[in-house]
Parts: sequence; C-alpha cells; structure tokens
Amino acid sequence: MLPIEKKQYKRNVILDYLHMFFRSSNFTHGIWAAFLLVKGFTLIDVGIFEMVFHISGLIMEVPTGVIGDLLGRKTSRLLGILTYFIYIAIMLFSMNYLLILIGFIFCGISYTFESGSGDALVYDSLKEIGEEHNFMKVNGIREVVYQVATVLVLFITGLFLAGKHNTDFYLTAGMFVIAFIMIFMMKETHIPHETKGKSFKQRINDHFIKTWKVVTSSKRLTLLIVIGALLFAPVTSLFIWAQAYFQYQGFTENWMLYFLALHSLTAAIGGLMAQRVEKKFGEKSLMVVLPIVLVICFWATLIPKYGFIGFVIVGFIDSLFYVVLFDYINRLIPSETRASVLSFFGMCFSLVMIFTFPIMGWIGEMSSIWYAYLFIAIIITIVVIILMLIIKNNHLDTNKEVLEVKT
Repeated sequence: MLPIEKKQYKRNVILDYLHMFFRSSNFTHGIWAAFLLVKGFTLIDVGIFEMVFHISGLIMEVPTGVIGDLLGRKTSRLLGILTYFIYIAIMLFSMNYLLILIGFIFCGISYTFESGSGDALVYDSLKEIGEEHNFMKVNGIREVVYQVATVLVLFITGLFLAGKHNTDFYLTAGMFVIAFIMIFMMKETHIPHETKGKSFKQRINDHFIKTWKVVTSSKRLTLLIVIGALLFAPVTSLFIWAQAYFQYQGFTENWMLYFLALHSLTAAIGGLMAQRVEKKFGEKSLMVVLPIVLVICFWATLIPKYGFIGFVIVGFIDSLFYVVLFDYINRLIPSETRASVLSFFGMCFSLVMIFTFPIMGWIGEMSSIWYAYLFIAIIITIVVIILMLIIKNNHLDTNKEVLEVKT
C-alpha cells in the first residue's frame, strides 16, 4: 500500500469522529416525541410513527447493507444523510398525519443506510492498515463522541431551546450538512468481490445468499446478533419514552432534557471504559454481569421521583455492552459482507422495536406511562433469564480468539 493511501485510511477514522460528532448533534433527539404531543398527537400516534420508522428499517436494512457492500460504504452513508433531510423537511412544514408517516419512513431508511456501512467503513479502514485489533478502542471513542455530542445538545436544548421545537430541527439540518461534508472527504475501502461476467442483478442475488450463509453458519454470530437486538431495543424504548415518563412524574421539559443528558454522559464514560473493562473481566463475565445489572436498573426506573437514577445508570451499562458486543460481532464477519451482516443486526433490532415501542405507547395511553415502563422491565427480565440459560447450557461459545466465517 502506498504511504498516501495509508494516511487516507487513518484519516478516515478522524473524519468519522468528526462526522459522528456533527451527526449526533441532533437537537431533535430529546424532543421529537414531545414535539408531536404538543401538536396534538396522542401517545398511540407517537407509538405508530415509531413503529413505521422501524418497519421501514426492517424492510430496508439488508437491501441498504447490500448497497453499502456493492456500491460503497461511503455512498451508502451519504444517501443516509440525504434521506434524513427529507424527514426534517416534512416535520418542519407539515403536520398532516399521512405525511408524518412518510417522513418517518424516510427517517427509517436514513438510519439503515448508515447502520451497517458506518461500522463497516471504519472497521475496514483499520483493516486496510493492519490495525483492526484497535476497533474496540476506536469504537469506544466513537461512542464517547456520540454521547458527548448528545449531552451538549440536550443541555443546550434544556437551557436555551425548551419549547422552540422548530429551531431544533433547523439546527439539526445544519449539523447534518457538516456531517455530509465529513463523509464526502473519506476514502472508500477496497471491498473484494468476484463480479467478472455477472450482471448487477446477479451480484445482488449472490450477495444476499452470501450474507445469509455468513449469519447462519455461525451459531455464535447469530446468538450475538439476537442478544444485542433483544437488549438494545428495550433500552432505546426506555430512552425515547423518557420524554413522556419524566413529565408524567412531574418534572418540567428542562429537567427531562437534563436527565437525558446525564444518561448520555454516563454512556460516554461506559464507551470510554469498554476496552479496559473487557480486558480485565473477559467476555464470559461481561455477558453475564452486564445484562443482570441492566435488569436491576430497569426496575429501579419505576421508583417514584428517583427513577432517573436507574435511568442514568442504564446509559453506562448500555454503552459499555454495545462497544464490547460489536467488537465480538465484527471479528466474525468477512469484509465483503460486513455492511450487510451488520444491517442484519439492525433488522433484528427493528423487529423487536416494532412490537415493544407501540405496545408501550398503547399501555401509556390506556393507563399511564408508568405501566409502560413496568411492561418493558418485565420484558427485559425475561430476555436476560433466557440469556443466562443459554450461557449455562454452553450455547454461547465464549472463546475470545475467533476466526472469520468463510463463505
């Protein structure tokens, strides 16, 4: 490899940190549900909008992952930002129910363009220069950047922009323009494909088959993907519905945003500590201890007036577990299918969200949001009990050194 190429791939990581910061400076992050509620929509409506978001993600995750693997991860990420602009425009200029649904479809597609290709571009940039062993460290820093940006945005929104929801969307659009520029400046990685004499349609068909073989040929990879989806989806639901939950508990919108910011702050610490914690305790211990602590925190959120403490600690556990788990997953994926396989994880995540999020909205509307939080605490408890049984029966191989799955 030429020295200039090596510098470009190293620069990819720096550009990705910058992209992560500006993309995560999303001023709508803590207020979009409150924004819709203020406009007259119900908790059930918000649940339906989020469900539509995840249905579009479920449908488009693997196809956009294929686009990332065949046309380039950089191309996929740029398309993700462009489709997000459509969502912002609809939210700003229309409150028509059908158009809002369409806006959430574009929002869901936007995330699928980024979800697999983002990690794939970073991991394979490191692989190009022989530094893929540093991915957990790099991904930990990315998580810190994401959470720091979120903390800043939530505090700024709470201090200066509470109730100014249109301004939040305009500021977010500006941040995404800068994020687009960061991606545009990146160098695409080499993605090995045997495409000689094949039409694009045949390449897509072959790639779908190859991706499916990668996912299903490794019991370990399949379990890691399913476990991640089943744990991260309830955490996401907990975070989004916190906008309504803390207001139900009597806190103002300002305090709600501060709690979300503290959640993200502890998440940044979790991401920063992930590599050191993993080295000290190892995979088997973390796969047992972290989910159990997560369950305890979910139940702690139900404590009146003090539930925010459990909510804040959830941020730390979730972020630490995310960084560690995705390092384990990436070790098992060959480069030519990385974006597609990671998008398969996104598809599983969306599938769980399609059920959990609107059910929480329905429970909240029919009774109270507290019972919705009780529901999700019960769900994650059941999931973790199943996980413990899987580990006890040795269905989850915990060897640290693993070879890539061959297709």
